[in-house]
Amino acid sequence: MVIIEDEEFAARRLENMIREYDPTIVVSAKLESVSESITWFKANEEPDLIFLDIHLEDDLSFAIFKEVPICCSIVFTTATDELAARAFHLKGIDYLLKPIIQNDLFKMLDKYKDQPKALCPVNPDIFNEIINPVKP
Repeated sequence: MVIIEDEEFAARRLENMIREYDPTIVVSAKLESVSESITWFKANEEPDLIFLDIHLEDDLSFAIFKEVPICCSIVFTTATDELAARAFHLKGIDYLLKPIIQNDLFKMLDKYKDQPKALCPVNPDIFNEIINPVKP
């Protein structure tokens, strides 16, 4: 599992809640930016699950997928639901609104355990549709 979050307190809080849910879950990395995430994904084995803040310090997190193929499930964490609500409709992608409520996180983790893995790889063009939806 990887947490990509540019607010240190939010990343630490999320990690602590995940450990409360299941102390055996390993958070492989806590990353703060698009550039750091791209470097990490190119050098490491892909995790089973990514918690991903939409607005990072150097860009929208969707930019990661233009550089590296991602085949795992993704949970967006965001303070605003406009983009996240659109992301929710994509297969293998879910979202949690900040501040994350422990009960919501636990329900999402239960759902993750029960659902099949995401489709591979995540198509970066999908994120263009999230940011700039086609209007009928």
